[in-house]
Amino acid sequence: MVDNPIRRIANAISDFKSKVYGKEQFSEDFIRYVIIACLNSVFMFCVYQALYWLNPLQAYTVEFAWFFSFIIGTIEAHYVHRRFTFKSTASYGESLYWVIFVYSIILVLSTLTISTLINMFDVQYQVAWVINNILFGLFYFAGLRFLAFPLEDASDA
Repeated sequence: MVDNPIRRIANAISDFKSKVYGKEQFSEDFIRYVIIACLNSVFMFCVYQALYWLNPLQAYTVEFAWFFSFIIGTIEAHYVHRRFTFKSTASYGESLYWVIFVYSIILVLSTLTISTLINMFDVQYQVAWVINNILFGLFYFAGLRFLAFPLEDASDA
């Protein structure tokens, strides 16, 4: 479970090369990922918008709304990606550990990005949210596919 992330990625890539995982399977996984990620994004946006409007801190409104909607969205996303996108047979705890690992890195980077877009470049907060999700979408897919739900975990699905 607590593998070195670089070793885990290298093992996942070698498994992809040694097993039958062609363009067709990749396309199916990616299409499922995009559809489910869009649904997850709608859920996360609703939470983001509600927290933005509530503005409980009266300061750092955007960052607060992004951070907490991200945390809530991560919990929801783990379940649906595990169950529907990658149809993983990995243990729940192991996949959750790696999802949290991947999402934590992206959380830090994306919070800095959304703050920069809004505070430095005066991008409207909802547009910044969309830009941020598009920027990090491929990183999510790669992290989920290679770390959280590698091919050897989904082979029986």
